[in-house]
Amino acid sequence: MKITIITFLIFFVFSALIAEEPTLQEKIEVSKKDWDDISFEFYISPVVVADVGIGISQRSKLKKVYQEGTIILHADLIPLIWEPDIEEFYKIYFWGAKFKSAYFSKADYSGFNWFFNVGFESFYFGIYNSSWIVFPDLAVGCGYSWKLKNDNYIRLSADAGFKILISNIYISYIW
Repeated sequence: MKITIITFLIFFVFSALIAEEPTLQEKIEVSKKDWDDISFEFYISPVVVADVGIGISQRSKLKKVYQEGTIILHADLIPLIWEPDIEEFYKIYFWGAKFKSAYFSKADYSGFNWFFNVGFESFYFGIYNSSWIVFPDLAVGCGYSWKLKNDNYIRLSADAGFKILISNIYISYIW
């Protein structure tokens, strides 16, 4: 038993010594390349309820398509028309978080794309006994992306699915 333990210890020590550790310069180069694939997205959805969102995206190449995954936080400023108090007028009544996975056929992430959303939405509801209600956000959609200068994009997209607002239209700016 002692021989087996000593053999394993020697094996682990030698494998740790032989293992090639990247230098600090190599680690810095890898982190720079990782940040090259990250972009930010801002969108507004002017239809039905003014939905405003901001997200962070990362791009990757799959076998035949190009994928962009975005984590988005969004909120709505829904004014209560009957609310005379100005502080109540600007409260957030609807917010959520979602992951959007978009797929493109072109390497420059322009042209037609399709996507799906997975997340949740929460809204403040009630006439007498108001409370927050959480609802899933599961949707599929498609859109079109126009490439601007400096790898910025303008996108127009629409989705439909199992969520509070069954369907929505988005205008996005990606930088």
